[in-house]
Amino acid sequence: MKLLNLTNRYYIVIALFLLLISVSFLTYRVIYLMDKEISDHMRYEKMQIEKQIALQPAIQNTHFVLGDRIQIDPIPKFTTFKVILRDTTVLLSEEGKIIKVPYRILSYEQLISNQSYRITLWRRLTENRDLGRGLVTTIILVSLDIIACFYFLNRWFSSKVWRPFYRAINVLKKFDLQKGGKVLFQRSNVEEFNTLNAELTKLTDKVTRDYKNLREFTENMSHETQTPLAIIRSKLELLLQSENLKEDQIGHIRSTLDSVNRLSKMNKSLILLTRIENEQYATEDLVPLGVLLRQQLESLDVFIENKELKVQTHIDDDISIRMNQHLADILLTNLLSNAIKYSTRGGELNIMLTTQRLVVSNSGPPLTIPGDQIFERFKKGDSPDSVGLGLAIVKKIGGHCSLQLHYEYTNGMHNFIVEFRPDRVVVRQV
Repeated sequence: MKLLNLTNRYYIVIALFLLLISVSFLTYRVIYLMDKEISDHMRYEKMQIEKQIALQPAIQNTHFVLGDRIQIDPIPKFTTFKVILRDTTVLLSEEGKIIKVPYRILSYEQLISNQSYRITLWRRLTENRDLGRGLVTTIILVSLDIIACFYFLNRWFSSKVWRPFYRAINVLKKFDLQKGGKVLFQRSNVEEFNTLNAELTKLTDKVTRDYKNLREFTENMSHETQTPLAIIRSKLELLLQSENLKEDQIGHIRSTLDSVNRLSKMNKSLILLTRIENEQYATEDLVPLGVLLRQQLESLDVFIENKELKVQTHIDDDISIRMNQHLADILLTNLLSNAIKYSTRGGELNIMLTTQRLVVSNSGPPLTIPGDQIFERFKKGDSPDSVGLGLAIVKKIGGHCSLQLHYEYTNGMHNFIVEFRPDRVVVRQV
């Protein structure tokens, strides 16, 4: 959600909440004041009626009703000075329909010239309620109009005020760490945005310098470390060919040579992981994955025969994946080498490639580590001679190339599943 939409949403929610409270309070106050005015007016009418009855003896001892407003009834005996004020509903016939009409009644007893009367005043309240509804409707419509105007004006002002911020975001989106270069931000009339741009410039410059230094360090390490390791390896191999070596000396030399080989392999793997993390494999090609799989199986045929594996393949040769060619080679090599290495002798090696996924399965005993840790670095299980970085490299390549990797163990088979994103798969049309 964009920042402007978020702030407008909060404003609207707060405005509606305040509108609800204001309308409720205002309606209550208006209806209360109107109700009080009606009651006060009925009390005033009561005093006027008392005066008229006292001044006009002719209407005394008379039972009559003036419309629906005043009712005077002689009563046998005066009983109380209490004035009763209450609301009631009366059923009336209007335009052929029976409707309920709200009324307010003021009733009291009066003694005039030794004659007792019950005087009742009726006041219809429909006008009061209609006025209340009209008032609420008017307030709501006016308030919604104000909120709508406020929403669009706030959106317009915010888009102008935040324009430098969005320009800075677009500049950062186009910034390519591999290409380097200096990031340039436009100056703004808002001092805070200028400060932000200055800090972003410092940050991108520092990141660019660090990236170049790390890249140079990785390349230097790749060369400077491998060269002495190659010299040590060749010296040890020459030493093995020496005469008059004792058995224990040969054992020590072989052990040292294995350690050097493992160290060289680990060094290459860590450098590869660093290069992937540094986005040094940004170029992408359309890799014919089916063809590449068959080539890899052919190159590993010696190891497959050595372990007497039964290979079953279901490979669609027309499938291509959009990814880096070098990383695709490493991905398939590591998956197939891992499956061959840890498969039981005389076991099964199954490979399936569809437009949705690549599945490499090999038979073998269950893992001694949790399955969700198999792609972590230096997780070797029961294989002390393993470096423990092959599947970590596979996982890193999957993250770099938008591939989803899963592992599961079913029916005595280790299954490594690579799921493809649909927009990266291309099927050759025959």
